[in-house]
Amino acid sequence: MSPHIERLAPVTSRLAGLRASLRRLFALDGLSRIGVAAVAFILITFLADWSFALPVQVRLTLLLGGIALLVWIVVRNVVTPLGARISDDDLAVLVERSYPEINDRLISAIQLSRNPGPDASPELVDALVVDAEKITSDLDFSRVVVTRNVGKIAAWAVGLLLVITAAGFAFQDHASIYVKRLFGGATKWPQRTHLEVIDFPEGRRVVPRGEDLTIAVGYTGKRPARLPLLEYKFDSGESSRERMAVLGGERFQFTFTRVTGPFTFTVSGGDDVTAEHRVDVVTPPSLEIIRLFFEYPAYMRKPATPSDQPEPAGNLILPLHTVVRFEAVSNEDLEGATLALGVRGKEKRTPAALANSPDGRPRTFAGRFSVEEPISEYAFELKAKNGLANRDPMRFAIKGVEDRSPEITVKEPLGDEPVTNVCARPLEIEVRDDHGIARILLETRAIAQNKEKSTDWTPLEFTRTQNSRDYGETRIRSEFTFDVATLSLEPGDHVELRFRAEDYKDVGGANVRLSRVYKMSIVPMTALEKELQDAIEKIKTQLRTQKSRQEAAWSRTGRLHTSFGRGEALAPDQQGEVRQAGFEQNDVTSRLDGLRKEINYVRRRGVYNKIFDESAARQLELATDELLALTGEEGKTGLSRLAAARLDQAAKLRTGAERSTAFQEAQGWQSQTAGGIQRALEHLDKWSSYQEVIRMTREIMDQQKRVNDTIKKAGGGK
Repeated sequence: MSPHIERLAPVTSRLAGLRASLRRLFALDGLSRIGVAAVAFILITFLADWSFALPVQVRLTLLLGGIALLVWIVVRNVVTPLGARISDDDLAVLVERSYPEINDRLISAIQLSRNPGPDASPELVDALVVDAEKITSDLDFSRVVVTRNVGKIAAWAVGLLLVITAAGFAFQDHASIYVKRLFGGATKWPQRTHLEVIDFPEGRRVVPRGEDLTIAVGYTGKRPARLPLLEYKFDSGESSRERMAVLGGERFQFTFTRVTGPFTFTVSGGDDVTAEHRVDVVTPPSLEIIRLFFEYPAYMRKPATPSDQPEPAGNLILPLHTVVRFEAVSNEDLEGATLALGVRGKEKRTPAALANSPDGRPRTFAGRFSVEEPISEYAFELKAKNGLANRDPMRFAIKGVEDRSPEITVKEPLGDEPVTNVCARPLEIEVRDDHGIARILLETRAIAQNKEKSTDWTPLEFTRTQNSRDYGETRIRSEFTFDVATLSLEPGDHVELRFRAEDYKDVGGANVRLSRVYKMSIVPMTALEKELQDAIEKIKTQLRTQKSRQEAAWSRTGRLHTSFGRGEALAPDQQGEVRQAGFEQNDVTSRLDGLRKEINYVRRRGVYNKIFDESAARQLELATDELLALTGEEGKTGLSRLAAARLDQAAKLRTGAERSTAFQEAQGWQSQTAGGIQRALEHLDKWSSYQEVIRMTREIMDQQKRVNDTIKKAGGGK
C-alpha cells in the first residue's frame, strides 16, 4: 500500500462515513415518499368508493394502479439511489463544493495518492497529501448532507401515517369494509340514502292518456351525490332511463309529457333503489283531426280555402274580419263540444254542432268564428261520453292583422329644391301594399305672390302609362314628368307636391297614405344657372385635387416597385405599406365616384330646368363617362378600382417577379386614371366655356328685351 494512501486513511475513513450518511438519507427519502403515496392512494380510493360505490372492476383497476405506482416509487426512489456507486472522488467533490476554501486540494491529493504517475514528484505528492490532511482535519463533513427537504417529507409521511392509522382504529367498520372492497369484495357500505316516491299510494297511480305526468321523489339521510336515475318500461316494450331534475328542498322530479300508455318504473340514487311503481293510463277525449277553412274579407280579392285543401290547425295570423270555419274529429264518443274564443279569462263559449263520423259514432263537430280582435285565442273544450273532459284544452293564438296603409318610397325628388318656372321635373316613386294598390295620385298646389295664381291641392291619378303595373298589384313603380310651366309662376312663387296611395280596404274605408310635402321654390334662371356653375367649379377643384393625389399614388407605387419588386415574400410591415397604397387608391376611387354622381346631379337639374341645351349636357355626360370608366359600375370594374385590387394582391404575392408585374400593372392603371381625370376636367372646362357663352347671350337677350319693353312703354305713353 502506498504511504500516501496510508497517510490519507483518516480522510478516506471520514469520506466512508459521509457515504453511509448519504445512503441512509436516500433510504429515508424513498421510504417517506412511499408512505405519502400510500396514504394518498388510501384517501383517494376510499373517498371515491364511499361517494360513488364503485363497481368491482373499477376498484380492482385502482388497486393494480396503486400497486404499480408504489413499485415505481420503490424502484425510482429506493433501489436506484441505493444501488448507485459513490466513489471517494465524488465525495471529495461534494466536500469541496461545501468548503470552497479547499480549492481542489482534496480531490487532487486523493487522485495523486492513488496514482501519482511517472512524472509526479514524490516530494510534491507528499506535500499535497499533508496539506489535504491538515486542511480537512477540522472540517465537518456532515455539512455536505442536506437533510432539510428529506426531513420535511419524512415528517409528512409519519404524520399522515399516524392520521390514517388513527382513523382506521376510530372507524374500524368502515376501514374493514374499505379493505374488503379494495380487493374486490362485494361488501356494501352502510346505507346512507333512503328514497321515497311521492303521491303514489300503494305504489300505483292512474292518469289520463295524453296528459303530462310529473314523478316526484323525496329522500331522507344523505343527499345523493348525483341526480337520481329513473328507469322505466312501458307495457308496449319501450324502456329507457333518465336523470331527474332538482325540484327544490329535498325533492327531485321528472316529467313525462303526454303519457301514451301504462308503464312501471324504479328510482335509484345514492345507495338506494325504490320498489317498482306502476302508472295506469285511461283515455280522455282529444282532437284527432282539425280542419280549418278561411273566408277572407272582400277587399283582399282572395278566394276562400278550397273544401278539399283545408288549412292546418295551430296559431293563426289572419287579416281582421276573416271568417274561420272549422271541422274536427275526436278520438272518443262525444257528449258535447264547445268553442272558447277570446283571451284567457274573457272567453266567449259557443256550443259546436255535433255530427256522426262515417262509422256512425258521435265524434265529429263543426262551427265558425270571425277574427275581430288584434289578439285573441281559440280552443275546443270536449266532454266525452265516458265522463272525461280534456282538462287542459290546447289553446291556439289568433293574431288579427290590420290591413296596413300603402308604403310610398319617393326616389325623385329627394327633397326640397329651387327650380325655374319652365322646369319639367321628373318624378319617380315606388308604392307597396300588403293586399294590392287601388290608386296612386300626384297632388300639387301653387303658392304665388299673385293670389289669383295660387291653387288648392289638385289631384292627378297616375295611369297605366305612368305605372309599371296594373292597379291591384302589391308593388308599383310610377314615373311622371311634372311641368311647372303650366302653372305660369314667377320667381318668388312656390309649388308644393305630394303623393297619395290608396288600397282596396272596404271595411271602415280605404287605407290612405300621403308622402311628405316637397316644396319647389321658383328662382330666376340666372340664379339657378349661377348655382350650378359654382357647383361645377367646386367639382373641378376637387377633381384637380384627386388628380394630384393620383399622380402622387403613381409615384408611390413606383417606389414600392423599386423597394419590393425583388426578393421573396414581404415582411408584415412591408405588406402593410403595400396595402396602405391600395387603401389610398380605393379612397381616390370612392371620391371620384362621388364627384361623378355630383356632376350627373348638376346635369339633370340643368336639363329639366331648361338651363342646359343638348350640347352643354353632352359635355357633362362625357365627363361622367370618363369617371365611370375609372370607378366602374355594376358588373364592370373601373381602372382605379383595378389598380387598388392589384396593389392588395401584390402584398400577398410570394415572388419578386409576380410582385414586379403587379406593381407595373397597378402603375399603368393609375396612369390611365390620372389621364381619365384630366379628360373629365377638359370636358368640364369646355362645358364652362360653352355655358359662359350661353349665359352672356341670355343676358344680352334679357337686356334687349328690357330695352324693347321700355320703348313700348314710352311709345304707349305718347
